[in-house]
Amino acid sequence: METTTPNTPRIHPTHQSTLGGNDCTARAPGAHRARTTPTAHGRLSRLLLVGTLAACTSSSRAQAEPLVVMEGANAKPGIVTSWSSSGKKVTLTVRKDANATAVAKTITDETGAKAKVTGDKILVIGKTEEELLNAMSQVDFGGDPTLLAAASFKSDGFDSGSSLRAKKTADMAKLMKDQSHSLKGKVTDIQYGKFPETILAIRVLRGPTGELAKTIRKGATLKFRPALKKKGEITDFTDETTQQNASGWYLEKGDTVEIRVGKSSQDVFEAELITR
Repeated sequence: METTTPNTPRIHPTHQSTLGGNDCTARAPGAHRARTTPTAHGRLSRLLLVGTLAACTSSSRAQAEPLVVMEGANAKPGIVTSWSSSGKKVTLTVRKDANATAVAKTITDETGAKAKVTGDKILVIGKTEEELLNAMSQVDFGGDPTLLAAASFKSDGFDSGSSLRAKKTADMAKLMKDQSHSLKGKVTDIQYGKFPETILAIRVLRGPTGELAKTIRKGATLKFRPALKKKGEITDFTDETTQQNASGWYLEKGDTVEIRVGKSSQDVFEAELITR
């Protein structure tokens, strides 16, 4: 694994060493790419980087496709197959093989409108039909599972109060409430492996109680490896805990986190669960 150094970009040397001599200039499958400058450039660039890594390490290389295709002044179906509108509310239907949640996240990130999944449709608010179609024609999208995972644990859509998300939040809060196995700390360093594997250096702000208090004390800086479920050598992004813990890849120095502490091995503790 490689360690980040001050004043270096988030596109770190690990990506080159992990990918070796592969040609990684092709567009990543599953990564969405705006042809115009995105508003949330830093966050989106990390998603694009993840898609590129997946493209160069995966044996499955599905091609990214535009959300819609503009032919002159007319929009033709792409990932989005049909649409209807009323003012600045547009309802979209997406292709059956596309993940609607990831498509909605892409639209929100790239177009400046707000998108959420409603039933088997996507409701987009904030742009007229013409404005939205023109914006979507500038965005490419594909179905790589890396993006689906990223969409899941980085989602900040306006439907974040849904009952499902509330249940997940409540479950995590319950686990973290057990202070005999949890701590609060600040990220001081990040070592990157193959996405989404990381080792996080954490300065303990609040240590656990009980037996763990003997080895994890306030003020100490310790290493934690977020737990990830694997299928063979492949990360299982269908696992909800893995989706949550993979968010460790997106952390930055100075971020405050809560960790449920697992077993330790060679001075590295397992982070059974990590949240911000």
